[in-house]
Amino acid sequence: MRGAKHVPAAALLCLFCAVAASSPINLTVDPTAWRIVNDGVMGGVSTSRVSRAGDALRFAGEISLANNGGFASVRRSFDAAARGGDAAGFALRVRGDGNRYRLRVYTRDAAGGEHWYAHYATFDTRAGEVTSVQLRWPQFAASFRGRAVDAPPIRFIDVIGIGVMITKDDHRDGRGPFTLELLSIEPLAP
Repeated sequence: MRGAKHVPAAALLCLFCAVAASSPINLTVDPTAWRIVNDGVMGGVSTSRVSRAGDALRFAGEISLANNGGFASVRRSFDAAARGGDAAGFALRVRGDGNRYRLRVYTRDAAGGEHWYAHYATFDTRAGEVTSVQLRWPQFAASFRGRAVDAPPIRFIDVIGIGVMITKDDHRDGRGPFTLELLSIEPLAP
């Protein structure tokens, strides 16, 4: 081609690596990356499942108050340190059911393990509608087993996992079925 310049392969590779490192990562693509953690860990009988639903990851089930239950959740690993860069929180696109949900963030402790607490921020949904949500670090509160705890603010580099939870307090009826479709969850640019 006349006028075209030859670009060395190494330069193209460096450009590709820079774009890949800065491009968003959609954490909802693979349902097998998520694991269920419901109130059964404490004797409850709430249920949930995660599956692919067209363009979304569907988190659905039923909140039950039997046996002092009342929550359902899913979580997955996310190694922010390996990803590099920084983030101000997470951006979500969801198709909701009218319930409130919690995005949970799990962080690394000084020894490299997981902190004994998690941080969470709530977001509301509208039944059948797609909603975009931006959850910034100051919106997150630290808790352990539903109780507030003192903890340092979240640093993106320390994030090792994320999750989505619904509790009896967040469910519009206090119990019953729920369905949340996650279209995307991505780090929010600072």
